[in-house]
Amino acid sequence: MEAPGIFARDWYVPSLPPTRACVSKLWLCELWLLLLASGLSKKFLPHEEDVRFINEYVNLHNELRGNVTPTGANLRFMTWDVALSRTARAWGKKCVFKRNTHLEEEKMAHPKFNGIGENMWVGPENEFTASIAIRSWYAERKNYNFENDHCSGNCSNYIQLVWDNSYKVGCAVTPCSKIGDIKHAAIFICNYAPGGTLTRRPYKPGVICSLCSKYDRCTDFLCSKIKKINMKKHNAYDHKKNEVLNTSFSLSH
Repeated sequence: MEAPGIFARDWYVPSLPPTRACVSKLWLCELWLLLLASGLSKKFLPHEEDVRFINEYVNLHNELRGNVTPTGANLRFMTWDVALSRTARAWGKKCVFKRNTHLEEEKMAHPKFNGIGENMWVGPENEFTASIAIRSWYAERKNYNFENDHCSGNCSNYIQLVWDNSYKVGCAVTPCSKIGDIKHAAIFICNYAPGGTLTRRPYKPGVICSLCSKYDRCTDFLCSKIKKINMKKHNAYDHKKNEVLNTSFSLSH
């Protein structure tokens, strides 16, 4: 209950015309009340190009890929791809829990890759975190028997998450008024390139990084590409070194 003394004092305040500052404050108060009433005061979902969001989901993908059981000999290190994230955003805006029908179409989902992979999570907007969504896909490993290459139930999200050849990923989360029976929903989509399939085991088991390409280095237990610029420098250095060796050999004779 409010103290009556405060209200009593108001009766003795002379009526003054509202100042510009007063009007601004009243407008801001009304706007805040409208936001509260419309539910927009909830935490805003991250944009697909927010650096913190990118780091969170890319780092978690690589962490989970680098710690598979049995250990992987040839899993690739993942990096972010803006085209994949924009494809995820575009499809998410449809607010449907269905696979993107354009992922197999040439240059529709990505300017370079065809056969894009896709994982999808739907839940209440206020319960979304990238960690919850991505770990829910990884949890499907309990439905997958690696030795027999057999799924008992759904394990497609897990297989895509740990697909050895996939090294590009782009994700986006989109708010939706309703998806299925979920009101104030969020749909989180990750697209992958190259995409995985269910035609074989997702990776080759063995000593970590033992089956990486000769042009790869082992980063966080995963095969990561050496940047082309570094390869050029390396090759130029080797070429120069060979020239010196050949010159020395000639001189020795």
